[in-house]
Amino acid sequence: MGSCPERIINFAEYSVDAVASMVKAIEVPEEEDEKPRILALLCENDALPALDAAAAKRKQWNPWMRIIPVRCLGSCNVIWIADALSRGIDGILLVGCKKGDDYQCHYIRGSELAEYRMTNVKETLDRLTLESERVRIVELARDEYSRIPEVFEDFAAKIEEVGPNPYKGW
Repeated sequence: MGSCPERIINFAEYSVDAVASMVKAIEVPEEEDEKPRILALLCENDALPALDAAAAKRKQWNPWMRIIPVRCLGSCNVIWIADALSRGIDGILLVGCKKGDDYQCHYIRGSELAEYRMTNVKETLDRLTLESERVRIVELARDEYSRIPEVFEDFAAKIEEVGPNPYKGW
């Protein structure tokens, strides 16, 4: 799905257009509001259950995050990233299954595929004249829910350091 140039391969409830609509629905604060907006795309196999567990344990995370679930990071379309950044979203965090001996990705190797595919994101960022630090991939096992606030906060700090997206307000 993430590599289909015609955007006709889709998952039910996670079509390219459905996720793109969710991205477009995110309210982007004006630059003078001094609060970044960060999109977090979380895979439904490990990252989303980890987020749910963190919420159940009453963990708190950075309020700049806007979370959209995806089937798998391997299904993420670069168009979503380009659309989000061109709308003024300050950063994009992709959180997927953790590689290793007990790799649990139910779409075989989605995190690895996303990492490979995201090398092309640098070209997109260069075309938009944006810093590569605005997009990050993190691997997380579902039992690592306690890392969610730290992962979100670390990325938010990096985005704050990089500064606001110059496309805000366009």
